[in-house]
Amino acid sequence: MTGTILVAVNDSSAAFRAVEVAVDHARSLGARLRAVMVIQDGEIDRHLDGTATLARRRELAADAVLNHVIAVGEAAGLDVAGHRRTGKIAAEILEEARAVEATLIVMARVDRPGHAIPSIGSHTLRVLEFSRIPVLVVPADRHP
Repeated sequence: MTGTILVAVNDSSAAFRAVEVAVDHARSLGARLRAVMVIQDGEIDRHLDGTATLARRRELAADAVLNHVIAVGEAAGLDVAGHRRTGKIAAEILEEARAVEATLIVMARVDRPGHAIPSIGSHTLRVLEFSRIPVLVVPADRHP
């Protein structure tokens, strides 16, 4: 095996398309696949009664997405793992890439109407700006 490909995911169809591309690249390169999903910090995490119900639901949803990616990777015969992080999305993706010594980051491209660059979200833009390794930005549709 040569290297680790990091795919940043969320629960969008665009992210699942990025997973397909990351799996194909990992398989063709004989690389490991690592999925990361970041739960953004600073969001309201508590019910009015102080329970952490919303935070726990977000964690369960993130784990479900990661388990799906792991199943897809394993079905393709890959050495695959997933990790849930909490914090600023771009910073956590870059930190995960550093921690696993990734050789490539794969992310989805999504439309952001009104954004300075409509076809690239702000998190993807930050990863592109600060990454020290190649970043592959995958369009959501199969026919870009």
